[in-house]
Amino acid sequence: MSKAHRGTGLRKTANHGRGECPICKTKGIKVLYEYDLDGKKVMICKFCKAHLKNKARLEKPAAAPADAAPAAEEAAAEAPAAEAQA
Repeated sequence: MSKAHRGTGLRKTANHGRGECPICKTKGIKVLYEYDLDGKKVMICKFCKAHLKNKARLEKPAAAPADAAPAAEEAAAEAPAAEAQA
């Protein structure tokens, strides 16, 4: 498996992949990951990428149980109707 964020791949980029992260404002850090920020593609650091990914992961399950609850109610509503027909 290749290591795109180490060694030779970094030497080809400006400042060997180092700069200021637009999210956390840390200077001299590797900014290697593309991210869409306010409609612009920017390069962010590894730590901000992980933070954004974890934040999205935690928000996603919170919405899922709300969607599952109406399906359970519909199934419960259909069950008595099926028993009445039998």
